[in-house]
Amino acid sequence: MILTNGGEYNEFTEIDHVIIIHIKTMHLELSNMSTIILHADGAYRGKNGGVASYGYLVKKDSNTVRKDYGVLLEDRVTNNYAEYKAIIKGLEWIKQSDLHFDKLIIRSDSQLVVKQVNGEWSVKSGNLRDLYREVKDLIAHFEGEGKSVNLVHVGREHNEEADELSQLAIEDHFLARKLKGKEKKLCTECGKEMVLRDGKYGKFWGCTGYPECNNTEGHE
Repeated sequence: MILTNGGEYNEFTEIDHVIIIHIKTMHLELSNMSTIILHADGAYRGKNGGVASYGYLVKKDSNTVRKDYGVLLEDRVTNNYAEYKAIIKGLEWIKQSDLHFDKLIIRSDSQLVVKQVNGEWSVKSGNLRDLYREVKDLIAHFEGEGKSVNLVHVGREHNEEADELSQLAIEDHFLARKLKGKEKKLCTECGKEMVLRDGKYGKFWGCTGYPECNNTEGHE
């Protein structure tokens, strides 16, 4: 029996007790769910034979746990190809990481990729079919582990960090190519080419293998 505001007693049944416990349990489970967000973006500069790149970052609880970018050296690359590769690179890293999560949100500013993967548009380009299958397989992997996966389209203004990474990859590529034969310098840690960058205290040599290689050297 319980006392109401009106001073009357109503029966508090066992069923009511079970329902309240169930609701509290559901609320606790939802509050304990961990979400990670993958921001991915691809870029392409030039015409036929141009340069394509990818950039992505992974966030958990508002903290960035991974950043990566690079140039795509495959043949027949396009902007859409780069957009797919950015998502694939990010999902592959998450798959091999030790991150624990219940929900994965993938954010891309490519309407074409999002609608194709979500089944709203068909994949007509042969250059994208294999990439489409790779993304679907990676998503299926996470869902097979009981995780929730959502791929959503966002405006470019909400994907700025990933866009900056993909653009940085292209800038690094052009700068490295420009310096070849002049001030060409190889990283002593990984062997990749180093390029001049502007820092807080002036110019410094940074490895194009970043973020896998964080090696830097001073520049006189």
